[in-house]
Amino acid sequence: MSIEKVREIVDMFNNGELNIKAYFGDYDKFFSFLKQRNALHLIDPINGPDADEWQNEFLIWQEQNDKDVFRKNVDNILSDIKIENGVVYLVDDDLGELSELFCHDRNSVAPSTIKTILTGEYDYDYYDNTTDNVYRDVIDELTPKNTQILYDYIVKSLEGIQIDPQTEVLETIAEEQGHPEYVDVNTQTVIKIVDDEETMDYLLDNDLSDLKSELYSIHSFAYSSAYQDEIYKGIISELEKYFSMKEITWTTRPHQYRKDVTVHEFKVPIHNFDSYIVDFLHNNNGYSTGTLGYWGSYISILNQENNCISYYSSDYPDSRLVDKNINEFFPDYI
Repeated sequence: MSIEKVREIVDMFNNGELNIKAYFGDYDKFFSFLKQRNALHLIDPINGPDADEWQNEFLIWQEQNDKDVFRKNVDNILSDIKIENGVVYLVDDDLGELSELFCHDRNSVAPSTIKTILTGEYDYDYYDNTTDNVYRDVIDELTPKNTQILYDYIVKSLEGIQIDPQTEVLETIAEEQGHPEYVDVNTQTVIKIVDDEETMDYLLDNDLSDLKSELYSIHSFAYSSAYQDEIYKGIISELEKYFSMKEITWTTRPHQYRKDVTVHEFKVPIHNFDSYIVDFLHNNNGYSTGTLGYWGSYISILNQENNCISYYSSDYPDSRLVDKNINEFFPDYI
């Protein structure tokens, strides 16, 4: 077939005048015909006349015959993806957009709340009264380094104060020091004092009341921070269904139109990109509202085509994370 005849057929197709079924039987045969004659580039699956009627057929055929060109076309259609070195990334300047993938049900965390958590705009509650025993829940959990900080704080706070020996341990120390009516707290005696819960409870209620207040604050802050971290990590874990969230990166670029304005943009690899797109194309083939161009973004495609994901927050944070936070925050308070 001459080049002129091929161009004539392409022109008819581009003008919506070619009866594909009558001439070729189906779109697959037509696209193969164009490829064999190096004429596939003459049709525009994005902006061509009536492209919404055959775009899905074309992309399905391309995915089976030329994955690189398939991805290039999809990249040109969807506004929030980028392909680099064969890896397909979701790219956006708003992490909160991922909240669209979560369910709107009564028991799970609402998408609107998830959006504010992902963007850092959520106003977390600060939990008070998170412990009724700071000796057990704070002092007992301190690392050796922080325990030494506590020793030094207590010795400095009680320097020059004669402590009334109201516990068995304090009575013993007072006798050993040669003045049974009071205890002198120093670097030698502080270890025995801190090791005894009864003695520490007594001192926290009396001469070390400021320390007691700080220990409660440390636990509350550690608890609240652990709960916040747990919620955020739980949401990120759910998003692993679609994206490799551990590989997310952030970059800064100049604003496209506004001078002296920068845009913070994240990039995250997409799991099973081709299969999700192809499933969408098959399931929506023949519908004018079922094209990639109609929805415009990969997030919208996932939202339409797949079951939403849910995140259910726990009632309490992981105690191990609370303890970790206690030791992290302790030197800043004491």
